[in-house]
Amino acid sequence: MSFDLTHVLVGAALLFAAFVKGATGLGFPLIATPTIALLLDIRTAVTVLILPNLFMDSAQVIRDGIPYDVFRRFSSLILPTIIGVFLGTMALISTPLWVLNFCLGVMVLLFVLSSMLKIDFTISPRGEKILSPIFGFLSGFLNGLTNAAGPTLAIYLYSLKLDKRTFVKSIATIFVTTKLSQLAAISTWNLFNRETITLSVQVLLFTLAGFYAGIKAQERVNQRNFNRGLLILLSVIGVTLLLRSLTQES
Repeated sequence: MSFDLTHVLVGAALLFAAFVKGATGLGFPLIATPTIALLLDIRTAVTVLILPNLFMDSAQVIRDGIPYDVFRRFSSLILPTIIGVFLGTMALISTPLWVLNFCLGVMVLLFVLSSMLKIDFTISPRGEKILSPIFGFLSGFLNGLTNAAGPTLAIYLYSLKLDKRTFVKSIATIFVTTKLSQLAAISTWNLFNRETITLSVQVLLFTLAGFYAGIKAQERVNQRNFNRGLLILLSVIGVTLLLRSLTQES
């Protein structure tokens, strides 16, 4: 590939996406997928980003030890997530992506607005048992369809009032399951070959510095600023989804 402004902008966006991922546990696919799609088709972009996502999520999962407590708490969420990924991947062919991006963007912005207005969406332990499978399926379905499960899971985990370390570890654990399922689902596309694997490894190596810087930033920020930053990120994600829906024909 020739060196030009597009490649520079793509590289900068990937580093920023990796930094956001390290700091908050989400945001990498949403930023990186349309960025990579500037150079490659969308299906190849999704394929190339699976391995970097798996590496980053796995690193956050095993940080401070295996999160057995997370697996126990969210076991009822993980299985529906896997089912949702496969159904979302199947629906990818027939469902207009702009509809999903528009609805998801509106939902995210409404949540951010309610948080700014101090409307409390705290989920009780009883409510968590009911809602975990629902949000698991929904996030998996959206990941299979749009490669963007983060906003749905972030809203749910934020409403559980998790501390920042538990939030990141929990969302990373669920993402690992999601991406492994997606890896199996997209195998039907026959897109995993020497070229896409090579590109995937190159993206991973390139983004490691941004990811590491994000982890260090997470350690330095306090809980209040973490929550505030997460709401700002969700606002950007919501607007991005709406803008993306307006530019998509199908």
